[in-house]
Amino acid sequence: MSKTRMPCLLVVEDEPAVRALIVACLKSGGYDKVVTAGNAEEALFYLFKDTGLNIQLALVDLVLPNASGLTLIRRIREAKSAKRKNLPVVVLTGRTDTDTYKAAARRGIQGYLMKPISPAILVEAVSKALISRGIVPPTPPARKALDVTLALDVAPPPSLDELDMSSSSSAESSPKPA
Repeated sequence: MSKTRMPCLLVVEDEPAVRALIVACLKSGGYDKVVTAGNAEEALFYLFKDTGLNIQLALVDLVLPNASGLTLIRRIREAKSAKRKNLPVVVLTGRTDTDTYKAAARRGIQGYLMKPISPAILVEAVSKALISRGIVPPTPPARKALDVTLALDVAPPPSLDELDMSSSSSAESSPKPA
């Protein structure tokens, strides 16, 4: 495998909160260069017009507002440039049907991940797809040790014996002030 500079990833996801979560997961895995697109047209611009980006992998949602993720992947596979045509693509979707998976697989994807996804599985799938193309993924940053110091002035929760269970039905229906 050749040592290259930090891989640039493209995340194509129309939901801003999900897109931000995916980027945060990738960054926690050491991927600092992440470009995002909210639809297929924007993704195509980054892939084919913005040559300075050097995108090396695309994470694609299949349900997008202006064109499906499958259409985007087909456009990538029809590219004239071998570099773009062979771009690793990992699908990240909520679609669980077999026909959708088969359609994506026919387009030569490198991964098919179901939402919701764990950050570790996402980073692992991206790293494997890059390695399969001879691209060295980054080393994830060392995790800081969690501070597990307990505050000693916090009272422990009451035991079951201390709870007044006789009024449980009325307590469940009306909220208690904090």
